[in-house]
Amino acid sequence: MNLTNLLEYNNKLRLQLNEDNKKYYEELLVTCRAKSIISKEAELEIQLLEILQDLILYQNQGKNFHEIFGTDINKLSDSIIDSLPKENKVIVFRFILAYILITIVSFLLPSVYTNSIQPYLAVLSILTLFLGAAICFYLILYKKTERNKWIIYFISFVIFEFSLFSVTLLERLNFFPDWITKNISV
Repeated sequence: MNLTNLLEYNNKLRLQLNEDNKKYYEELLVTCRAKSIISKEAELEIQLLEILQDLILYQNQGKNFHEIFGTDINKLSDSIIDSLPKENKVIVFRFILAYILITIVSFLLPSVYTNSIQPYLAVLSILTLFLGAAICFYLILYKKTERNKWIIYFISFVIFEFSLFSVTLLERLNFFPDWITKNISV
């Protein structure tokens, strides 16, 4: 069963839950998905599906979420995430390394060609880039679902690219006052 089928089946089974159980299961679902940055997504969905099937079975016997799994959603989600196989750490490391290299190159490249640096614009560029990256991570971690994941990836890419080049473009359009665009020769 692929990931799309798992998500669709999970959504269909969730319709069988009563309001109280549905509320707590969906809270568990969101918490687990948010915390599983380096866990394999398919394995997490299989685990969540098994929990959902158990919850439906116990609900038919008259029990609720708290009687079966307890009241601490964070502790339960931590135990679920800890039991999952992790993604290859090399992939996560490569992503972080690529992000750091893009950041460094984007700030050093202009000074290589001009033998000068604009310290205020460099700081503003760094802040803008980190803000754009934070928005991208938020979208990918908290707003991505199977249905909209390519839209979220595209929006994140556009936001990241805009944050990467926005200060340079605004400088070329003479948007900033002179004291911000002051050059210091290297």
